[in-house]
Amino acid sequence: MKQVRKLSLLGVASALCVVGAGVGVTGAGASPVRVAHIPQAHVITTKKLSFSASYQGTVKILWTSTGASGTMSATGKATTLGVGSLTASGATKSFSTSSSSDPLRGTAVLKGAGGSLSISALNVSAATTAAAAPTSSAPDPVVISGTVKVTKGTGKFAGAKGTLNVHATFTVNTTTGAESQSFVTTLKGTLSVKA
Repeated sequence: MKQVRKLSLLGVASALCVVGAGVGVTGAGASPVRVAHIPQAHVITTKKLSFSASYQGTVKILWTSTGASGTMSATGKATTLGVGSLTASGATKSFSTSSSSDPLRGTAVLKGAGGSLSISALNVSAATTAAAAPTSSAPDPVVISGTVKVTKGTGKFAGAKGTLNVHATFTVNTTTGAESQSFVTTLKGTLSVKA
């Protein structure tokens, strides 16, 4: 009976040493036990936001022997961004009369009181009613359309992701030198933003 009591007391003492080691107390003869700290996972909740924007401004086009490049600056209004501005730049290497639709690469930034969105061309093309360069009946209308990808967001758009449909129109009068024209553009789609 005394032996059973001794064993029970030793078991309790050992358990206390192990528990004590976990909180910084080491019993005689017990090795310290390290308790691993497991950080809690931070779950970021998101919500879907229906986005639309409309801008109008000026496009400056520079024609070269290998294509055309341009910069756009405009003012307008967008969902959550509010009243603000759009700046963009883009280029195409094949703006020619032999094709009715030419791929366009470029980037843009939309800014407003609610933050900003940076976007890049995902699948965008420039086209005209007849061909991808001005015809003899200038001014020739140009339509830019396709999808753009949101690459960065700030303010209410911090961490924003998604794609938007873009549609812009302007006219061109020449295929040499430089010219400035007015343009209008709209962007529509659904974005994923922080809730």
